[in-house]
Amino acid sequence: MNTRARWTIGILVALVIGLAVGLIIVAGDDSNDSDTNSISLESSPTTIPQTTVQTTTQATISTTTNQSGGTPAPGGTTTPGGSGGL
Repeated sequence: MNTRARWTIGILVALVIGLAVGLIIVAGDDSNDSDTNSISLESSPTTIPQTTVQTTTQATISTTTNQSGGTPAPGGTTTPGGSGGL
């Protein structure tokens, strides 16, 4: 018997055992529990001061124009007449 079949059978057996244990737990649950504890919580009115924060953000974007057209490569250094690329 190969290893994959052993693992498959082992996992299936574990699942069946797990389902059987779960079924036993659910079947043994006594849902007629009348012993309930309830705690009454009193709410007290509280006021939270409102604060307003106003922020202003400005951004400056600088662009460069490539004389040969297209978008320049990141890093800012180019070699004229060079070869390479992707």
